[in-house]
Amino acid sequence: MDSKENKNKSFIGGTLILGIAGLVIKVLGAAFRIPLGNIIGAEGMGYYQKAYPIYNLFLTLAIAGIPTAIARLVAERYAVHRPKEAYKVFRSSFYLLLCTGIVTSSALILSAKWLTGTYLSTPKAYYCMVAIAPALLFCPLMSAYRGFFQGRQNMKPTAVSQVVEQIFRVALGLGLAILLLPKGVEYAAAGASFGATAGGIFGFLGIAY
Repeated sequence: MDSKENKNKSFIGGTLILGIAGLVIKVLGAAFRIPLGNIIGAEGMGYYQKAYPIYNLFLTLAIAGIPTAIARLVAERYAVHRPKEAYKVFRSSFYLLLCTGIVTSSALILSAKWLTGTYLSTPKAYYCMVAIAPALLFCPLMSAYRGFFQGRQNMKPTAVSQVVEQIFRVALGLGLAILLLPKGVEYAAAGASFGATAGGIFGFLGIAY
């Protein structure tokens, strides 16, 4: 009975932690998009918003439900007291996500010119696409850790990495947009897009170390 109560408390606590993290992320997101529109204007936001749907598509392909599977498999192995097997699941999944991250980030960089010039008919969005592509390497790696910790009913690392990711995305995205604006609005928009890459890097470091 005590074990069941502890599990319920752990689940409620984890849900609360993720809920608070989600709220912080939404506030930071609003604190990013509103000033960003003022900095780079409608033209820059147009370039910025062209890159994101393509990035999200590639990210979906890179991850493809693997973190959920990791959490489930890890939870199953911990339930029967086999932590070594749980770690093997994590390690195998980590390398799989590393491979899919390399493939998708490389594919986005290599196809960026065609996507922006031909498919989207917005050649100046090229810089945004290239700036955000490296995030496809770090976000899948981060999701491997999130799946592992969630499988162990430990939501704190996920919450911390989400908040760290968003803080660096906002801070560096806005900072680079301001810094690069004199070079042209397309470069400023690319700086804002690179915020997602910076967020992915620091979010990964936050959960891995």
